[in-house]
Amino acid sequence: MLRYFFIAFLLVMVAVVSLAGFRGSKSALPPIEIFPDMDHQPKYQPQHPSGFFADGRSARKPVDGTVPMGYAMHGSYLQAGAKNGAFEPAGFTNQPDYYNTGKFGDSYGDGFPVEVTSKLIARGQERFNINCAVCHGKVGMGNGVATQYGVAAVANLQDDRIRIMPDGQLFSTITNGKNTMGAYGPQIALDDRWAIVAYIRALQKSQNVKLAELPEAKQKELQAKP
Repeated sequence: MLRYFFIAFLLVMVAVVSLAGFRGSKSALPPIEIFPDMDHQPKYQPQHPSGFFADGRSARKPVDGTVPMGYAMHGSYLQAGAKNGAFEPAGFTNQPDYYNTGKFGDSYGDGFPVEVTSKLIARGQERFNINCAVCHGKVGMGNGVATQYGVAAVANLQDDRIRIMPDGQLFSTITNGKNTMGAYGPQIALDDRWAIVAYIRALQKSQNVKLAELPEAKQKELQAKP
């Protein structure tokens, strides 16, 4: 048994010396790469010339009408089901401003960078019901259908903690995710995320409105009920 151990040990030492013992020595031959990790690829480096094309350049002109990555065209659809540019001007959506991040520097901002209209809230309701209600529930109580199948720690959007949360923090949470909630920035268009925040505020208001804040006709109707 001991003999086999020494034989195996000797073979391992020979292999180690063969592979690593000559490091630093010079040779005109190309090095042996066990794991090249795609270090050497048949490709052109940026700005390098090419003899294949008539103009001598390896970089080709983009096809006419090509839209740069991260650029939202007004009223266009850049991803399935997410209408970009409905409430914003055309432009790049990765700018470090409040509209794109929900922050002013390192602090979350409050308020909406777009006009809050019935159209915006209706859009937010549609996007909320598609993307959020499955976990948070139709009214945001954290009792969506997903909670019946083992999804735990779903936030109740009606909690006072979230009521007083800045609008920018809500937007950032939708964009980047938090705890068990994944990021929805890649799935939900920028303007739709703000629409969802507007609808969440409407949901919170609907569940906590005071009688004095209702129209006078509605107050009388409720007061007349037994």
